[in-house]
Amino acid sequence: MNLFYSNFSETQDEIVVNENDSKHIIKSYRKNIGDIIKFTNGDGLLAEAKIIYKGKKIKVKILNILKKKREKISIHIAISPLKNPSRFEWFVEKATEIGVNQITPIVTKYSEKKKVNHERLERISISSLKQSSQFFKPQINEIENFSEFIINNKEQKIMANLKTKKFLKKDSIVSNTVCLIIGPEGGFSDDEIQEARDNKVTEISLGENRLRSETAAIYGLSLIKSIIS
Repeated sequence: MNLFYSNFSETQDEIVVNENDSKHIIKSYRKNIGDIIKFTNGDGLLAEAKIIYKGKKIKVKILNILKKKREKISIHIAISPLKNPSRFEWFVEKATEIGVNQITPIVTKYSEKKKVNHERLERISISSLKQSSQFFKPQINEIENFSEFIINNKEQKIMANLKTKKFLKKDSIVSNTVCLIIGPEGGFSDDEIQEARDNKVTEISLGENRLRSETAAIYGLSLIKSIIS
């Protein structure tokens, strides 16, 4: 299914498609007036629409809208920004494909980078959403400090830690809102590990191999998805 993105609502009758997608629809897919195309708003809506105007920006009339249901368990991932931005962008792309609900960049003691390009990550997430025919785009949050995040976040938190031998099991997940925390490749500091323990964060091992942060994140997300499926 060829899927396009637009921030439309349930009560909307028409969509004006952005110039880039309009060009793609007309040139790559050779669509014309009267043809049917599908859109998601990234929040569970799927619209079937007919092209009614063709120009630099095409206009479509919404014929019907379906509302998709979210999975019962919400998955949030908090991860340290990576020194190489392209690797972090790759992670956002793959996390969107997997179907996470939220992504929060967190700054830890050993984080090599303290900021991310939020606007670019949004674009990458939307592109991945369309490519993988997802109906829910993850919420990409502003960057947070590790300590503040640990204290303020009220979800069940699961932290990957090289210093533990405990593996993720089905009975490890005791909430419908789960947050996986992944540190930088230098790992978490002793103080951060203790702070996580003081705030009842569940520690898990992702195996003996030292994984890159983005690899650990995708592996951890895949484990959680396989357990809750």
